[in-house]
Amino acid sequence: MDIDLSTLDYIALCDPVELLTLDLRDVTEVRGHRTKSVCVTAHQSLPLTAVVYWFEVKLCDRVEITTTDKRTHWKQAAVMFHNEVELEENCLFLLETVYSDSCINISIEPSINS
Repeated sequence: MDIDLSTLDYIALCDPVELLTLDLRDVTEVRGHRTKSVCVTAHQSLPLTAVVYWFEVKLCDRVEITTTDKRTHWKQAAVMFHNEVELEENCLFLLETVYSDSCINISIEPSINS
């Protein structure tokens, strides 16, 4: 789902983290299957309804496309969860990002031992 965070009321429940890196120059990587997991700490006890993500594409040393730049038509994207995930303040949770067939999916595993 394309979204524009600057137009939405939201509460960030954790610090930004890198979910995945792809080398678009490598055809086997782009057409392949990648999985990366990252542990994140919740800042508040609130339900999680979505994970918002953005991308940055470095074309050369001086040219970069990023969905955080409000001057472009590029927008952020989100993975919405069918069921809210209850997070507890200062608890760790695991975000797993799967890239396959040019699609990104993000899942969450809450309440990892802290």
